[in-house]
Amino acid sequence: MDEKELKFEDLLDKPAMDSGTSGSKPSYLGGNIYIQLPEAIGSLTPTARCVLDELKDWHKRVDKQGGKEPHPTYLLTVDKLPESLVKYSNIGEQAKSEASISQAIKQILDLDRKGMNRVAYAYPFLIRNGNKIASKIALIAPQKENKTDVSPYRQACFRYSEEMVNLLIKNRAKKGRAYEENITLTVQKNKEGKTWLFPKLASLEAEIGQLVRRGFGNIPAISLPDFLEDCMEYGRRENLVVPILDDYHIVIDPLDLKADGSYNKVPEVVNQILLQINGLIQFGKDVLIPYAEEAKYEGFKSRFLQLAGSCKFQSLEEKMQCDLVGKELVILLDGFPFSSQKGNAGMTIREPVDLCIRILKNLIEEKNKTGNRQEGDTYENILKSISDRIPEYTRDNLVLYPMQFDDEIKKSGISDPEKIKLFAKKLKDDILSDFSYHEAKNANGTSVFYVVDHGYMTAVLHKLTIDGKSNPELRKQLDYAKIIYEKLTNPKHPELNGKLKPDLIAKLMMEIDNEGIRDLEDKKQQDLKNKINVPFGVMAFFVSALAFVTAAFIFETTDPFFFGIPFSIILGILVAIFFREKSDDEIKKEVKESGKFGKLEEPASETSGGSHGEKTNETKEDKIAHIYKSADSSIFPKKFNKITEKVLDPDSLKKRIEANLDTIKKNNQTLEKEKDNQKVISTIEYAVLQSSATILVPNDILVENMPASLIISRSDLKSELFRQQLADAYREDMEKKKLDKKMVKYYTYLINTIEMEYFKYLPKKK
Repeated sequence: MDEKELKFEDLLDKPAMDSGTSGSKPSYLGGNIYIQLPEAIGSLTPTARCVLDELKDWHKRVDKQGGKEPHPTYLLTVDKLPESLVKYSNIGEQAKSEASISQAIKQILDLDRKGMNRVAYAYPFLIRNGNKIASKIALIAPQKENKTDVSPYRQACFRYSEEMVNLLIKNRAKKGRAYEENITLTVQKNKEGKTWLFPKLASLEAEIGQLVRRGFGNIPAISLPDFLEDCMEYGRRENLVVPILDDYHIVIDPLDLKADGSYNKVPEVVNQILLQINGLIQFGKDVLIPYAEEAKYEGFKSRFLQLAGSCKFQSLEEKMQCDLVGKELVILLDGFPFSSQKGNAGMTIREPVDLCIRILKNLIEEKNKTGNRQEGDTYENILKSISDRIPEYTRDNLVLYPMQFDDEIKKSGISDPEKIKLFAKKLKDDILSDFSYHEAKNANGTSVFYVVDHGYMTAVLHKLTIDGKSNPELRKQLDYAKIIYEKLTNPKHPELNGKLKPDLIAKLMMEIDNEGIRDLEDKKQQDLKNKINVPFGVMAFFVSALAFVTAAFIFETTDPFFFGIPFSIILGILVAIFFREKSDDEIKKEVKESGKFGKLEEPASETSGGSHGEKTNETKEDKIAHIYKSADSSIFPKKFNKITEKVLDPDSLKKRIEANLDTIKKNNQTLEKEKDNQKVISTIEYAVLQSSATILVPNDILVENMPASLIISRSDLKSELFRQQLADAYREDMEKKKLDKKMVKYYTYLINTIEMEYFKYLPKKK
C-alpha cells in the first residue's frame, strides 16, 4: 500500500514499512531499571510463582541464543501465558484464569508500590503479523542477581519497534484528526457512570496507548508509560511531535496550503483546540452549570451558554479562528468559584477543568507559532513548483525559460509587497543555485533571467540553432544559450547533458556544426552579392549580345559577333559590379563625398577608445591574429580522415607550414611581401603557437618516440564533439598497446587532459 494512503487506524490492519529510520539510535536514554529476586516480595500467589518459573525457563533459552543484545521475539509475552501455564499441574483451573493471570502480573510488577520491589518488568514491542501490525507485551525477569538491570531489554524492544513507531506517527500526521468524528472524544463516562472530562484522551500518547493495550488480549490491560515516554522522546528527536505537556504530545503535520499560503485543511493544532473547546463546552453544560446554579453563581449560565452558542465551527475560516473563542472560555472558567461549596466536590471538578485550560493555553500558543511554518511551507511549495516546472519546460520545449521572480511569486496569489520581495529574493538564490541561467536587462532596467536545465543543454542549443533562423525571439535566446554553454564547458559542469544519451549528444553537436558551416556558406554568398549583382550582369550581357546579333543580321556580316561577344561580357561584368548591393560604409562614403548633407562625423570605434590613430595602427597582437587566421585552415584542416590529423607536435607543425606556405602567404599581404621563406615559416609558427593550445607531457610520463607536446586549435579544444572524438581515438590506440604499461600511462594522461583538464589550456575570460 502506498504510504500516502495510510491512516493511523489503517496501520493496525494494513502496515507499510518506512525505511527512513534504519540505523538511528534507540529513543530510551534514561537511567537503569532494576528488578529484585522473588524474595523481595513477601508472599506470591501460586499463579505468580508459576509465571516466574516460566520466565526463568524462557530466559535460559534467551541466554543460549548468545549475541550482545536480546532479541524481543525470544521473550515470553503476556498473550502466551494462558498456554504456558497449562503444563503446571500444581495449580487449579481458577489459578490459570485470565483474572488470576492479571493479578499475578500486577503482583510481580509491584504496581501497588509503583515497582519499587518488582521482580519482573513489562515492556511492549510492535510486530508485523501477516498484513497487520500488532503489539506484544514482553515479560522480562532474568533472575540472575539480587539487583538485575533490565534496561538493555527495554532498549532492544524499542529499537525493534522504532520503524513501526516512525510509520505510525508520520501517517497520523498525514491523516489528521477528523474533528467532526471525534467531537466527544474528551468527554466520557467515568467509573461511576457520570459524564466526566478527560482532556488527555486527545493526546498522541492516548492513541498509541490504544494499540499497546491490544497486546494484552483478553487479559485486563495495565498502563505501560515507559513505552509511551520512549515513543515521545523519539518523536521529539526526529521532529515528528511537539510537547504540549510533559505527557501530552501532538504530531507535527505537514500544512496543506493553497498557492497563496491560505489553508486547504485545518492543521492538527487547530483540531486539538477544537476538541478541547468542545470538551469544555460539553462538560460545562452537564456538570458546571448545575454546580454553578447550586452554588448560586449568578450570571455564569447565561454567559457560558452565550459563548457555547458561538462555537459552531462549520467553515474552515471559523475553525481557524477558534483560538479567539478558546481565550474567552479560559477567562470565563478561570473565574469559576470551585471552592464555593463545602467538601471536595468543587476541587474534584476543578482538577480536569484546570488541566484542560492548561492544555488549551499551550495549544493556542502553539497555533501562533504555526505562522512561521505556514510562511515557510508556502515558500517551499512555490519553490518546488518552479523547480519541477523548469526541467519539464526545458524537456518539452527545448528553449530557455524566461523568469522574473517577482512575477512568479505574484502568480501564486500572494499580494503582500513585503512578502513578494522576501520570497522573490529567496527564490532567485535557490533557483539560480540549481539551474544555469543568463541575465538580460530590459529597457526599463528590470532583469529577465533565462533559465535552463543544463541536463538538456545540447538539445536546447540544437533547437535554437535550427529554429532561430525564422524566429527573432529564439535567435536572441540562441545568443544567451551560447553564453550559458560556454560557462558550463569551462570548466565542464558535472551535470552538463546528464539527461541526454551520449550518441544523441554527438549527433546533435554534428548537426550544430553542419548548420554553422551552412551559415558560413550563406554568408559567403551574401558577400558575393555585395561584390557583384549577377542578375543585372547577365541581363546586360544578353541585351548587348542580342543587339550585336541583330546588327549582324541587318548588315549581313559576322564582324559584330567577333567584336560584340567580348564587349557584352565586359559590359555584363561592369554592370554587375556597378549595380551591386552596397554596404553601409560605402553608402555613407558616397553621401559624404557628395557634399549634399554637409560634413558627416565618423562614429568612434567601440574598441578603439575613440582615437582614429589607434584605430588604423595595427598592433603586434593584431598582426599575429591575422597571420594565424590566414594559416588556420591550412594547419588545422576542416576535412580530415582521422581526428588525430588535427593534433600536431612541433615537428609536424613545421612540416605542415612548409607544405602550405604558398597558400598561407597568398592569404596575408604582410607575409606575401616577405622574400625570406625561413623568416616567414618562423613567423607563422610563432603565430600558431601563440594562438593555439599546447599540452606538455610530464617527463615521468613521456615515452620514447612519442611527442612531448601536443598543439591543438583552441576552437577545436572548445568543441565537446572534438574532445570526445579525440579521446575515443586515443582509447583505441591505448587498447592496441594495452600490454605496454608506459604507453597506457601516456595515453591515460592525454585522455584525462582532453576530457577533464582541457579548460586549463584555454584563455581565461576577463
